[in-house]
Amino acid sequence: MSLPEDSDLRTHFANLREEDRSAAPPFGWTAAAVSRRRSSLRIALAAMPVLAIAVLLAVRTHQPPDAVPRQLAAWSSPTAFLLETPGKQLLNQTPRLGEPLIHALPAAQDGLK
Repeated sequence: MSLPEDSDLRTHFANLREEDRSAAPPFGWTAAAVSRRRSSLRIALAAMPVLAIAVLLAVRTHQPPDAVPRQLAAWSSPTAFLLETPGKQLLNQTPRLGEPLIHALPAAQDGLK
């Protein structure tokens, strides 16, 4: 499978690789680059909490000037009573030992008589 053209291509690509390698700047970490990177990293890490606090304060204290109080904005449907559970008063009471639950509801007593 190895044709003469393949070997020519391999040598040509090897020569191109060598030319690129010689033209490229040296790769490596110098002490100055490492110290610059560390100092910028320290500055960035120190700035993060300050920025986070500033954002929290800006968001927390910002309120729209046309804010409507919750009492005025609360709305209840005129037919909301239709959605209530029958016997809601009975269901919301905490049972006491030795005491019947039916005595607590006056409407239930009228219905028994």
